[in-house]
Amino acid sequence: METVMQLFLTALPAGAIYGALGVAYVIVHRMTGMVNFAVGDIAVVGAFGAVVASAVLPPIGAILVGAISAGVVSVLMYFLAIHPLRKQGLMVQTIVTLGVGIAVRSALQLVFGTGPYQFAPITAGPAIEIAGGVIYRQSIWVVVITVAAYIGLAYFFNRTLTGKALSACAVNRYAAGIVGINLVVMATIAFALSGAVAGVVLAAQVPSSFITIGAGFALGLKGFIAAILGGFHNIGLTLVGGFLIAIVETLAAVSVFTEHAPTIVFSLLIVLLILRPQGLTRKLVAERV
Repeated sequence: METVMQLFLTALPAGAIYGALGVAYVIVHRMTGMVNFAVGDIAVVGAFGAVVASAVLPPIGAILVGAISAGVVSVLMYFLAIHPLRKQGLMVQTIVTLGVGIAVRSALQLVFGTGPYQFAPITAGPAIEIAGGVIYRQSIWVVVITVAAYIGLAYFFNRTLTGKALSACAVNRYAAGIVGINLVVMATIAFALSGAVAGVVLAAQVPSSFITIGAGFALGLKGFIAAILGGFHNIGLTLVGGFLIAIVETLAAVSVFTEHAPTIVFSLLIVLLILRPQGLTRKLVAERV
């Protein structure tokens, strides 16, 4: 039982990160129909923004700066690389995000180098024991921030006029434009939210583990798998998908397949695309245009 609890506690913060990155994919996809493969690298921008801010701010303030910096970079990407290609089709826009991710990674490397970075945790102290397992205090903060982000997004989409407008765009962007919803403004908000969600959660993880320039690509792919599990539509199921990925990864890491844990996780992507392209949802959602 203690082993099971430890596996669960180990997977918990990783699942929160994968789920949050998956949510970042979903927010943009619901609004624009494209897949933003730069999500992982933008999340790393948030982490490094927090590292820089930690020199003058307490950890919680640094994490908030990380969220803002990732959101700003995400919006800049939209206006500089995505919006100008709006007439070229979704495939072109999606491919461009891969290039943006590489550019962001290269820019970060020029500024920070390749070395790992870390800053002080929000709550100092030894790991907490729960039912025979242990979890770092900062890892608990990662989960708390992820849950808070989910609750905030749920409130935003369901209770605010702007959120409902974004939801309307998710159902039918063309009809939303006809009734007067500004699609450019909605896309800007979607990219800002996407970057902020990805950035804040990864920034929160930095105190309990190091962050490196190249972390974004692998994290982004795991977030992509989580988004697939959520059907690229359901934020709640995307978070669940993130935790499932972390559990699979953790089980592989403690088994005889330790060295092949990443391969097993990424193989899951291929299996999902073949057997369950609709993710954990019951059926594929068809868009009428």
